[in-house]
Amino acid sequence: MEFYLSFHDLLGRGGNSLGLIFLPLFLVMTVLEGLIILYRRGSYPWKNAGVSLLVTVGHFITQAAVHGLIFGIIAAFVYKFRLTTIPVSFYNWISLIVLFLLVDLGFYVEHRCSHRIRFLWASHSVHHSSDKMQATTAFRLSWTPILSGVFLFYLPIVWIGYDPVWVYGMVSLSLSYQFFVYTELVPHIRWLEWIINTPSAHRVHHASNPEYLDKNYGGVLLIWDHLFGSYQAERSDIEIRYGLDHARSSENPFVVAYEDFWQMIKEALSAGSVGKALARIPLVPRKGAEPAACSRPWMPTCAGMSGDLGPVDWIVF
Repeated sequence: MEFYLSFHDLLGRGGNSLGLIFLPLFLVMTVLEGLIILYRRGSYPWKNAGVSLLVTVGHFITQAAVHGLIFGIIAAFVYKFRLTTIPVSFYNWISLIVLFLLVDLGFYVEHRCSHRIRFLWASHSVHHSSDKMQATTAFRLSWTPILSGVFLFYLPIVWIGYDPVWVYGMVSLSLSYQFFVYTELVPHIRWLEWIINTPSAHRVHHASNPEYLDKNYGGVLLIWDHLFGSYQAERSDIEIRYGLDHARSSENPFVVAYEDFWQMIKEALSAGSVGKALARIPLVPRKGAEPAACSRPWMPTCAGMSGDLGPVDWIVF
């Protein structure tokens, strides 16, 4: 889950001023939500919001640092060997709809993998580190754009013939929509969740309650969750607990951004051998892990799973 700077390039190709609309809209919605929270609750989590904004600054700095590598080298190389060239513009609706569906499916796959593969979770957990569900949480994004592997999931779309600027621009447009699902102010609208992501569905996704873990991965559309069995409606009998099951040790932005990677390094160094290090830092979480693993949100044991896996069942998504 990362913003790409091609968002600006994509808007530029549209020959309009969409960029002048989105950013002020984000700001207005954030301030408006803050005022409503202040009015209803008498206080606002300023510290949490401040940490989120500092993490946001780090995200855009690290994204800018690798922009040339991702687009100028990796994506350009893949596009050079594309299967065909697919024409796309703001006036070619069929091509745009197909691109949107491919990107949204790519987001679902990337998002699900980022929750189930620990190395990817080390980056994505930054986004889940907030114990509040509010507008500023939307921008609490990772500082490890290469290690996160997010951009890799969209390269197949580039390979079949879509311009990288359009592909990654569409990813950022999708995230722009998702900004509006980070709130507790909108109630559950069950019928809408048959099609698109909603604030209620995303509240479930950000919950650390065992009943809600690893659910509702969809970006704009929730049809993928219904198709692949990961949809979960918000329940009135469960009070949502946000954040990580194994919380960050500090709200220092550097700790928020890198603690999971540091934890993996420490576990590897204390393992005693390469084999044990790999066993302690699995690429894919396994059921039947030791009870202590339940303090870590990437282990599905925390969701109430138990039992050993068979020899061919070691990948569990």
